[in-house]
Amino acid sequence: MPERTPLHRRLRTAIVIAAALAVLGALLFLPPTASAIGALLAHSADGATIAAYPQWLRRQTARHHRGYVEYADIPSCLTQALISVEDKRFLLHGGVDPLALARALFEDAQNPHIDHGGSTITLQLARMILRVPRRQPSETAEVASQLRVVRGGLIVEHDFSKQEILELYLNAVYLGRRTTGVMGAADAYFHTPLQRLDQGQCIYMAGLPNDPARFGADPSGPRAMARYRHVIATMERNGYLTENQAIALADDPLFPRLSAR
Repeated sequence: MPERTPLHRRLRTAIVIAAALAVLGALLFLPPTASAIGALLAHSADGATIAAYPQWLRRQTARHHRGYVEYADIPSCLTQALISVEDKRFLLHGGVDPLALARALFEDAQNPHIDHGGSTITLQLARMILRVPRRQPSETAEVASQLRVVRGGLIVEHDFSKQEILELYLNAVYLGRRTTGVMGAADAYFHTPLQRLDQGQCIYMAGLPNDPARFGADPSGPRAMARYRHVIATMERNGYLTENQAIALADDPLFPRLSAR
């Protein structure tokens, strides 16, 4: 029998861990259980920070004259595109998606030098609220920071509805071109009010959080265009678009309308 290589051993370990996490996640991270855990964690210092965040964010947007947009005024095409590309099971999980997490761990075992995702919209919002840096000085610090983000995500899911999570996220996320929040980004990229964005423009905006600095530096460049088409592909795959709609949007004269501002 051939000797197992380090890659084979790492893959085997990853498969076992991924399977265990999938089972554990099914037990712990379903919405009812996650909400109960979040209720217990809400009494912590991080819980107080999360509970106060909506008021803090509104004060910040007013202070910096950014404008705050309510969920009802966010175009549905934008939220659909965001969910499709960032967190397709957003409406089903309790803050942590065990399937995405298990997949990310498995892929990380194959190539540990690439970030394979696994973070939900809820966890991204928790990281923003708690200001947890993405890069840590050591593996121990990285594990501790990830655990803090997961705890924060469970509190977020307990404190806020799915609509409130999307509202907070879309008002707080950095989108490039020195803009935070979708209201400012609509003007920075398209010179139009958020509510007047067409479907193609919504889809473009949903792709920005992945790498806002790079896309903002060259909004009509090949990387941004590839990202735009990737979001379209995920929407077709997840049932938000038909094949004909996806083809038409991919050929939409979106990018010539973008300003090099």
